[in-house]
Formats: sequence, C-alpha cells, structure tokens
Amino acid sequence: MGIFQRKTSSAKQTDQKTAKKPADIKDEILTPSSQQTAKEDKQVASMAAKGQAGMSYRLLRSPRVSEKAAILASKNIYVFNVPVEAEKIEIAKAVKDLYGVSVIAVRTLRGIGKRYTRGRVRGQRNRWKKAYVEVKSGQKIDLYEGV
Repeated sequence: MGIFQRKTSSAKQTDQKTAKKPADIKDEILTPSSQQTAKEDKQVASMAAKGQAGMSYRLLRSPRVSEKAAILASKNIYVFNVPVEAEKIEIAKAVKDLYGVSVIAVRTLRGIGKRYTRGRVRGQRNRWKKAYVEVKSGQKIDLYEGV
C-alpha cells in the first residue's frame, strides 16, 4: 500500500472481523471520576515507593553550612537551602517527614539575584531562599556530623 492510498471500506471490515479481543480484557466504561481516582492511586503509589517522606527531599535542598548555622544549631534552630517558591507550611511538613521532629517555627529569608556587567555582557545571579527551622527543645537533627 502506498503512502497516499487509503484502505477501502471492505478492507476495514475484514480487519475488524479478524481482530479479536482477549478474554481477560473487560469492556470498562471510563468516566471522569473513575479516571481521577486512578490518577490519585498512581500518585499515592509513587509517593509510597519513594519512602514515607514523599517528595520532601526535594523541598529541602541542602543544609546551610556556616559558623552562624552551627551556632544556631546549638539553640535548636537549623538552616536549610530551599527553593524560592517554597512556603513555610511546606517546609515545616518536610522537616517533620524527613527528620521526625516537631517544628515550632519557620522563618524564611529571600535573596535577590544581583545584576552584574562584564564588558558588554549583562547578567544576573540566581535568586535564593533559606529557611530557619526551630524545633522543639530536647529534639535534635544531626546535619553536621560528616562536615
């Protein structure tokens, strides 16, 4: 059959007659609500497969390593690099999920990407955000063990 030739109607009918359905496949009527629940089941299964914390590991990019962060860690305040879009409630849930501690307060600080010029080339550094997470007294996060 050529590229531009179409099948005739008799050829379509013979193809439909010869094609049989397997016995184990059932005809299922898909409704928007059944499709939605199927999507939710897949999301829950994928989150459970990655661990109990879900996607929290993506929210806390890295702990901030500095003298100030070490001093604050002795006062039960831990510093993390987080995405610019992260919200305080999400950060608190992520810390609770990953480290199993109860969070008292979350403070955030945003930094703008400073503009620079090198000759004729203008650019801008990346924006950033860090979070100060205060945990309940008596609880501890071991962030700086190997550092």
